[in-house]
Amino acid sequence: MFWPVKMSKVRLIGLKTNLKKTIESLEEYGGVEIKKLSSKEVENSKALEENTFIVEKLVKTEALLNALEKKEVREKISISDLNDFSKQKNFGKVNAEIEEIISKISDIDNETEILKDEKTTLKMFAHFDIDFSKFNVNSIELVAGTINSINSSKLEDALTGTEFTGKTIAKGKALYLIAFEKGTLKIDDLGPLGFDRIQIPNIKTKPGIELKNVDKKIVDLEKKKASLKKDLEKVSKENYAKLTGLKEHLENESSKASLPEKFLGTSHSFVLEGYLPEKNFEKFKGFIKEKFGKQIFVQYFSNDELEKNHETTPTLTEHSYLIKPFESLVKFISIPKSNELDTTMIFLIFFPVFYGMIVGDFVYGILSFLIAKLILKKFPTGILNSVSKVWMWGSIPTIIFGVIFDEYAGFSHHAIFELIGIHGVHIYYGYERLHNIELLLGVSLLLGVFTIAIGFLLGFINASKHGNKRHAMAKLGWFGVVLFGTILITTLMFNSFPQDYLLPTAGLFIVSLIPIVMVEGIMGIMELPSVVGNILSFARILAVGLVGVVIASILNDMAFPSLDKGLLLIIFFPLYIFGHLFNAFLAMFESLIQGARLNFVEFYSKFYEGDGKEFVPFKVERKYTKE
Repeated sequence: MFWPVKMSKVRLIGLKTNLKKTIESLEEYGGVEIKKLSSKEVENSKALEENTFIVEKLVKTEALLNALEKKEVREKISISDLNDFSKQKNFGKVNAEIEEIISKISDIDNETEILKDEKTTLKMFAHFDIDFSKFNVNSIELVAGTINSINSSKLEDALTGTEFTGKTIAKGKALYLIAFEKGTLKIDDLGPLGFDRIQIPNIKTKPGIELKNVDKKIVDLEKKKASLKKDLEKVSKENYAKLTGLKEHLENESSKASLPEKFLGTSHSFVLEGYLPEKNFEKFKGFIKEKFGKQIFVQYFSNDELEKNHETTPTLTEHSYLIKPFESLVKFISIPKSNELDTTMIFLIFFPVFYGMIVGDFVYGILSFLIAKLILKKFPTGILNSVSKVWMWGSIPTIIFGVIFDEYAGFSHHAIFELIGIHGVHIYYGYERLHNIELLLGVSLLLGVFTIAIGFLLGFINASKHGNKRHAMAKLGWFGVVLFGTILITTLMFNSFPQDYLLPTAGLFIVSLIPIVMVEGIMGIMELPSVVGNILSFARILAVGLVGVVIASILNDMAFPSLDKGLLLIIFFPLYIFGHLFNAFLAMFESLIQGARLNFVEFYSKFYEGDGKEFVPFKVERKYTKE
């Protein structure tokens, strides 16, 4: 519960003739993470021969799926059906059919783009009701170009004695057609005037008529494309599920075929190593014996042996379904090392308390639960699913602290009874945050002291388990320093302890500093302000919570939709509801952020290293296929 599962290592040695069967057996068992081996003396094995063929077909399958519109696959396909479908006579037929349709659609798209470009040009020339076929004379040259309307008069002056016509085709832009006998006009001389020559399309009649012909061609092409898409949809409907299943199957087969690259091997034998939970070794040993008898040699390395050799193993944490969301969030930040405290249960205990104290309102707690439940339905998987579950957990202490603080959407229970006409009712006296700031600030800081002290104790336990006695003593020293600081400050400021306690506590402080200085040196002393800062950070529990209380009070004072507001009630009612919803959401969001920060930054920094590697056993996932 508080530690990851103890891992062991196995080494399998066998003949190359059993290589493929070994891989299939490891996949069937599905509980061993294969370790990549390397050695200067022995080369790594090569992938199975069929891997090249598998990868080639996988690439083709992915290309075909990308060409088809994505569909939902509801039923799993058996491996035997996929093997039949993947035969060249079946797969090749589907491949050729899809490629042919895609090729035709691509050709149509290219032709359509050319026609659209031609159409754009024809639209400009359609301003001239001229039959361009009449200009098909060897002695006459026809030139077209655009110019800024401001320079039109200059251009026309330069074309004096030459046949031309111009039309405005856009705001501030004109198109000119110039006809002249070849050799009588140098078009380059018009460049300084801003004349930009354009290519005249191959117009055999009037541009308007050509434009209609182009439109007709585009429409015909779009009809052909629509027909081809129907054909593609038909092929997709018949084969999309099969192609999706085949892709998954080929990916699984490729992962098995390429697995030997992690093994060491000679021309006749192979060696592989893998990690599995120590408690599962006997079961795995029996499984291998059943499959291979004495043909595979199994060597076992216990968790203690691996730790003595400082071999890092993958991390496996095991928790119930209810606690899994907290585990997901811890892993999202950093996975614990295999020999390090699993902080999931710690996060489960501390985070909801921080969250509940910050929000601290009964009504907001209920809203928190409902919003989290809504998000949970919308996101059945992923990080938001885990966050929403943790959010729901945090709603429970929020409701409890709402009762303790006597806060119900910014009202006390007494004020609510007054609003509904029941006067003089006081069921209990809560610790309202606006009226108990000094007390609750002290509680927040004491919670910080308690949390940081627990953090150093956990650091002591962690280091002791790793056999690092010096580091363990330093953590214990920090625990003593925190204890000394707490007694000193609470005694001087609040007389919490008798003055006689100060002298022995000072002795505790000096003794505690010794292992810190011995292990961490002068930098350890420099860390004292940092530890004080970590504790003071817990004041944010009250500070952030007070912001929500103040906003709620302002809403209740200024925007409460009472009947004495008359017609303004129409405005105040939605404003009041929206204001509280927004304030509640803001309080929840801040509490999630600040609660997580107090855990991962202030608390975990005292004992948690993280940066572990999650245990990933070799097995295949079957979402679309079945045996």
